[in-house]
Amino acid sequence: MNIMKNIIKISSKILGWFVVALGFSLSTVTCAYGAPEGYDIKISGTVKSATTNQPIKGIKVSRQHNAGYAITDEKGNFSFHTHIEDRFYTNDSTVRYDSVPILFADIDSTENGYFADKTVIIAPARKDEVKINVKLENK
Repeated sequence: MNIMKNIIKISSKILGWFVVALGFSLSTVTCAYGAPEGYDIKISGTVKSATTNQPIKGIKVSRQHNAGYAITDEKGNFSFHTHIEDRFYTNDSTVRYDSVPILFADIDSTENGYFADKTVIIAPARKDEVKINVKLENK
């Protein structure tokens, strides 16, 4: 009977250490290969009229399929932060970061003129900030 109790104690200790080791291994794998990584970036710049070169107030600047955006001020300036996920392409054996569409939309339409929407593609490449100066055409 005592031999059986000792075997059970030893087996449960071994099983306990195995579970601890397995949990550590799984957490290490998740940290190394788990959730997609990325980085935060500031997107800022100025929006002006293509015809008058004057700043445009009230333009919504945003990332496609993302909640982050800014509205240009009276000097046409905007600034917002967003998260960029890393996406790698290996077709040509190099590592590149995915391009990010930035949308410029006239949301007030009449207050300062009526401007056509525009999309600008940026490739941040792990920079802290990307500055964009855009000129919008009148509609």
